[in-house]
Amino acid sequence: MKENAFMYHISNDKRAIQSSELIYNGLLECIEKKPFDQITISDLQKASGVARSTFYRAFDNISDVLYWKCDTCFYEVLGKYRPKLFQGELDLARHYFQYWMNHSDILELLIQINRQDIIYACHMKNAELLQERFGKIPGLHIKHGNYFMAIRTGFTISILTTWLKGGRKESADELVKIIEEQIGFLVKSITKACEL
Repeated sequence: MKENAFMYHISNDKRAIQSSELIYNGLLECIEKKPFDQITISDLQKASGVARSTFYRAFDNISDVLYWKCDTCFYEVLGKYRPKLFQGELDLARHYFQYWMNHSDILELLIQINRQDIIYACHMKNAELLQERFGKIPGLHIKHGNYFMAIRTGFTISILTTWLKGGRKESADELVKIIEEQIGFLVKSITKACEL
């Protein structure tokens, strides 16, 4: 995985990853008992069974556990995206939403503790990996690339958040149809405005 700007430092060996998972699961257990901002490293140590030194080998603080888990998921859905045949944005959207339908616990937790900033940061970081793999979008001015990525990040995170808050009723295909509907509406509105 590409070096990151977050404050976790977990090596790729199996034991380090297992310890990090234990810490994350311990955090989930602690959140059932007290608010996130009241959880201490000692609480995490007791709940996870992982030594304090192991915690600090992997993380600088408790928020880093959330960054790590969220970043790992976004890396799986975006950084490892290798379709047999890349069929465009809506194919990627379908893959993206299907993944989150099976891995939504970290998103729900971050929304619950009002840390959507972590979702946004992890999405942006891993969207850059996707862009590196598939290249820049043809016809898009290079100076506007970051704006485009920010718009897409905000758009997809808003859809996920709405889906979660609405009780997860729609399938990935239904979410893609909603996107197609919205894009169609925007195209019609822009076309109409240009005709005036």
